[in-house]
Amino acid sequence: MKLPRQLLWSMGGLPKWVQAWVLGLIIVNAAAFAFLHSAVGRWTAAAALVVCVFNIPMMLRQQGLTRLLSLPHFVWFALVAYLATQLFGADPLPAGSVRTYALVVLVVNSISLVFDVIEMVRWLRGEREVLGLRQPKAPLA
Repeated sequence: MKLPRQLLWSMGGLPKWVQAWVLGLIIVNAAAFAFLHSAVGRWTAAAALVVCVFNIPMMLRQQGLTRLLSLPHFVWFALVAYLATQLFGADPLPAGSVRTYALVVLVVNSISLVFDVIEMVRWLRGEREVLGLRQPKAPLA
């Protein structure tokens, strides 16, 4: 199946900082597969898969990016809580790559959740357009 052209236009039409943020978010969460030897990696990979299972069909169906894509990220609330206990709980992770990765995921996904809550509120208020596409100008009266 070819990726719909409008989906590519939607992605490419987003501000450059948003494109960079989304790419970074994908990279950080996909890196979980390099940490599958740890519970942190397995839980992060599982959360990333949940997001993909819901967001990929939504992007294809909507032929672009909408604020509704924020909803599956809410699974990260549980992941962030889990990571916080692993980092700062009674038996914290020891220093090393898994702890560093857990901290990076905690920070990045927490920041994303701030954006996600805002975007979901906007979607619930009716802002459901495909993002990144130029909106037609209103005709002159």
